[in-house]
Amino acid sequence: MIEVRDFSAAYDDKIVFEHLNFSLADGSFTALCGRNGSGKSTLLSLMAGLVPAGLKYSGGILINGKSVFEMKRSEAAKKVSFLMQSESPVWNLSVRQFVETGLYSYGQMTSEEIDSAVKEAFSKIGIEAFADKHVFNISGGEFQKCRLARCLVQKSPFMLFDEPGDKLDMPFQQSFLKTIKALGKTVLFSIHEINVASLFTDDFLLLSQGRLLRGNRKEIFNKEVLDKAFDAETEIYLHPVKQVPQVLFV
Repeated sequence: MIEVRDFSAAYDDKIVFEHLNFSLADGSFTALCGRNGSGKSTLLSLMAGLVPAGLKYSGGILINGKSVFEMKRSEAAKKVSFLMQSESPVWNLSVRQFVETGLYSYGQMTSEEIDSAVKEAFSKIGIEAFADKHVFNISGGEFQKCRLARCLVQKSPFMLFDEPGDKLDMPFQQSFLKTIKALGKTVLFSIHEINVASLFTDDFLLLSQGRLLRGNRKEIFNKEVLDKAFDAETEIYLHPVKQVPQVLFV
């Protein structure tokens, strides 16, 4: 279980969020939503044990009862895989080598163990076709898929994704959400496309004006709630096929 207890964060006199309290039960699949600048990326970074420069915080974030800020990076990596919102490759590794870096926290592994873990991640993400290309020579969408595979290869029980669908076409974005949901792990993912999130989960965290609202589809897909959270005029309707609530920004 991941627990966020009375957690606040600020840059000097700019409050990011205040007094957040929530937990993610084992096996839960939760969407983190909110407008740009609401603090989604900051929250996910902190839950992975990474403190942005200049950020001051109070409260606790516990993973199975232990503070994530007291863990060594190798220990945290075994428990939490984290996909940051953006990343540029530093070294021109092959795709295979890049994905293998997700195994660093495991120390010594046999070549057979490494190969098995990488092949499994490749298969789930579907990047076998360009496994031997180098990361400087692939598209932004292909690189995003490599990053997703690197998260999967860690095999950590908790997974945090900051905009995992960034640079990905809609069919693959939905296919990926289906894949990570089927893993049965504890997943928290931020997403701008709240309508897509509604197709896959009934568990939402909505950040707005430094506060957090947790609820199911019915509670979140409420005109008054979404009008305020996104500072926009909205209308709620049902998806014509899935029959789950969707929002139209008027």
